Amino acid sequence: MKIAFIIPVLSEVNLQRTFNRINEACDVDFDIYFAINGKLNSFFTQVRSTYLNESRVKAFMADRPIGEHKLITLGMEMTEDYDATIIYSGKEDVNTDVMKAFIASWKAGNKIVYLKKQFSGFKNLYMKIKRAIYSLGIKMLGIFKDRCAETDIQLLDQDVVKTINQLPQKNRQLRVLDSFVGFPIDIIQLEIDNKVKDNKLYEEKTKKFKVCRVSSFLSFFIGAVGIAVPIVGMVLKWTLPAVLIIFLLALGVFGLIMSFIFNIKKTLHYRVGEQNELPELNDLRNKLEKYNIANKK
Repeated sequence: MKIAFIIPVLSEVNLQRTFNRINEACDVDFDIYFAINGKLNSFFTQVRSTYLNESRVKAFMADRPIGEHKLITLGMEMTEDYDATIIYSGKEDVNTDVMKAFIASWKAGNKIVYLKKQFSGFKNLYMKIKRAIYSLGIKMLGIFKDRCAETDIQLLDQDVVKTINQLPQKNRQLRVLDSFVGFPIDIIQLEIDNKVKDNKLYEEKTKKFKVCRVSSFLSFFIGAVGIAVPIVGMVLKWTLPAVLIIFLLALGVFGLIMSFIFNIKKTLHYRVGEQNELPELNDLRNKLEKYNIANKK
């Protein structure tokens, strides 16, 4: 029984702490794959020099700056032979308790294990309302259920990894695996400190995300104006034609509905991300610089 860890790295991480925490959490054999962004030549060199005699530590570096999910996709192609693969983003320190919970859940028979972060105080209420609105929106739009778990910290069984690697080009993405059916799933809850700031380098906001954000704002503005003008007109006793009032109210309701839809789509684009095009992946794969990784025959 052997597990692979994929650590996508967009900014330098503490190598020794990462290795020690994984080593502490694992009661099975493991290998660690540091998937390194093309800007971090010095970090790639650091990995090679620090773990010169440690066969369990491996690394590869892209020849250009790319997002962490492309790094994860490339890494998963190297971990098909492992019994399970744990993806743990370099955006934060490895949590030993989460790793132990992942492995225990996997041993219990779950094929996909998610991490879902919980907050405290007002932020917890805010996130619950935000997630509830988002969940209602994707349900209304007829989209798959999203458990709102982390998209870059999860455990995938070998069967899941092989399934993802074989997906056709249009579906070759792994941001949100909640749409997968037939695999036993578990969710590990983790309460975190509200003061911890997210690493902005790991936020991948696509062009579609930005378009939906602007569209949501404009729709909300139109909707608010459409409803506000008749109300203000009544208070100030403006003489407005009934047809105009009905039109403005209808426009206002329509604008608010469209704002809601664009806001849901904005979140969805952020969660799912862009599709990974095979020609680009092939080019990236052929130009990877590797350490301690044998080429597949």
